[in-house]
Amino acid sequence: WMEAIASRGSASLPDGTRLTVPRGEAPAYLEWIVWRAFLAIDSLVKPSWEARNFKIDQDFLPVHCAPGGRPDMVFEFDNSIVVVEVTLTASSRQEAAEGEPVRRHVAQFAENSAKKVYGLFIALQIDSNTAHTFSSGAWYLADDTKISLDIVPLTLADFRKFLLGGQANLGEMPQKLRNLLLECRSVSNRDAPQWKNEISQIVDRLS
Repeated sequence: WMEAIASRGSASLPDGTRLTVPRGEAPAYLEWIVWRAFLAIDSLVKPSWEARNFKIDQDFLPVHCAPGGRPDMVFEFDNSIVVVEVTLTASSRQEAAEGEPVRRHVAQFAENSAKKVYGLFIALQIDSNTAHTFSSGAWYLADDTKISLDIVPLTLADFRKFLLGGQANLGEMPQKLRNLLLECRSVSNRDAPQWKNEISQIVDRLS
């Protein structure tokens, strides 16, 4: 499904079965397949249906995208919370459309949770302006209190590579995911293009 979304159409399974994303529904299917990937990682401490803000039908296929004003998905583990946002938006429009909402959603959980909160932003391509916005990792609350945000921008291709690298031992994936987010944030002081390159290198090493 990730290949089908990336190709804006369809992809084939090893047995020849053809998967096709319904016309105009790629954004909803992107949310759905990322949600399913996190269910495979498992170790969630809340029911799977509470992790998504979009609806699925009786065949467990997505009905539409998550509504505005709420994060696409929120996955809670024993020692952390991962707020996940996905988009098909590209170029400089990506930062304009996603920069503020993603940071606001992560900040809402960071402000109210005793657990460590991470933001994971997944797109086909990460615009450098988007990466720059997320690298600063800061948000001001209504009372002007400044809080730090740990958001990592990841391409869908790198997310897929990370999943494939851990599929043989899914029990280790929650810790590998935490290590991935920690290592990516540890080099977030780089210029945006360099940070994006280092994120891909970290994915290669951990996959």
